[in-house]
Amino acid sequence: MYRKITAVFLGFLILAAGAEAQNNQGIQFEAETLGLTPGETAADINLNWYADAGSGDVSQVRFFDEKGNVVGTFSGTVSPASAGKTAHKVTVKGLKPDTLYRYSVSNDGANWSREYTYKTAKSDSFSFAYVGDPQLTKGEQDKTSKLFSADKTTAQGWKDTIVKIAASGVDFIAGVGDQVDLTAKGDEEEYRNFFAPAELRTIPFAPAVGNHDRHYLFQYHFNLPNEQKFDPIINATNKNDRETGIVEAAGNYWYLYNNTLFVVLNTSAYPDSAAAAKPYIDRFEKTLAAATDANKGKYTWLFVQHHKSTASVAQHVADEDIQYYVEAGFEKLMDKYNVDFVLAGHDHVYARSYPMRDGKVVNTDKDRITNPRGTIYLTATTASGLKYYNIFDAEGIYVKNNTAYPYLVKGLVGSASYLAGNLPLSTNVSIQNKKPEYTVIEVSGRTIVFNTYDIDNGKSIDTFTVTK
Repeated sequence: MYRKITAVFLGFLILAAGAEAQNNQGIQFEAETLGLTPGETAADINLNWYADAGSGDVSQVRFFDEKGNVVGTFSGTVSPASAGKTAHKVTVKGLKPDTLYRYSVSNDGANWSREYTYKTAKSDSFSFAYVGDPQLTKGEQDKTSKLFSADKTTAQGWKDTIVKIAASGVDFIAGVGDQVDLTAKGDEEEYRNFFAPAELRTIPFAPAVGNHDRHYLFQYHFNLPNEQKFDPIINATNKNDRETGIVEAAGNYWYLYNNTLFVVLNTSAYPDSAAAAKPYIDRFEKTLAAATDANKGKYTWLFVQHHKSTASVAQHVADEDIQYYVEAGFEKLMDKYNVDFVLAGHDHVYARSYPMRDGKVVNTDKDRITNPRGTIYLTATTASGLKYYNIFDAEGIYVKNNTAYPYLVKGLVGSASYLAGNLPLSTNVSIQNKKPEYTVIEVSGRTIVFNTYDIDNGKSIDTFTVTK
């Protein structure tokens, strides 16, 4: 069972809210698209927000303890963003575990926002939510949904999911890409919808770059820890668009949370051959090497977050760009670095693999897995209800004529064999409920518990435990 917020803690929050109201007298502004991202470790937190151009040329964050005393004032960077806006980013370091803080931000060092709250994780355990493809639009959810938000919009569906996640008491959210929908240069209104839930001022969100995020707005709106710097690859598959190429090279980063290392990789690009995919795989290895070298002896568990699932079961199952990532060595890289779990999205369906190594199932345990000896790949459906992809969908499958991929049970391969009712050989669980979903993952020492929920009830649709 995931952690419940206790009555004592709720009482504390009420007292804190009263103190916050007193401290907020005279506050001049509500920070625009303010969000949190995990810092380098659980003792750090990264902040990012927008301001009107000309409203100030500094980025400052002030943290307070529960008594209202200033813990510290931290400064960061200001850079041009969308027309008429500046992007503000600050890193706060040295926070104590299991501590409730209040904070406010400033664009000029004189005028401060209202106060928000942030609570650090415990030092011996933590939990986080895993979500896929919010893909926020200005429109409605999938017409085939089995559950709609009050106004049927993706914006409200996303808010509904975030409310459920916040109630579970998680310490942060791990996203796997497609925060927004519009691919051509992005849309600020979609980002306003993404950051609209008030809970995102309190719960950090760690994003991956999805194929719908390949525009500068992703870089403006997120403050990533330990981001690795790579030159853009400009080619025919990104239509030689420099902005797309630059963002395809961004978003490879890592963060350490207690005994767990998270490495985020950018699989948003569309390589048109295994050779074209190889430079991206090389970047992924450099990122994994940097992360694991910097954290030797510090982690028990290793997670990878990325967008384009290689353990897909629905309409993206035979996509050639994903095939080329695999052929160029993506899954071999997971083997080489002994990655425990790969979190992905893109296919708008829920799937969980068996533990995999060298392209083979190495452990057939279903729900209680001890010493898995391989990598478990998860695919998340949409967290907003934007759209759902069907399993064995002859009309909707994106690539109907692939004869070499995917790799299926019984030694079969290709689209036709898949559409005949044969799942990929890695598939342990696959579910399409056509409801927004999220997964709560509890990490406690050498045991991790996974529970996946759709948002209309508290019953897990998939539960499993992994122990080393």
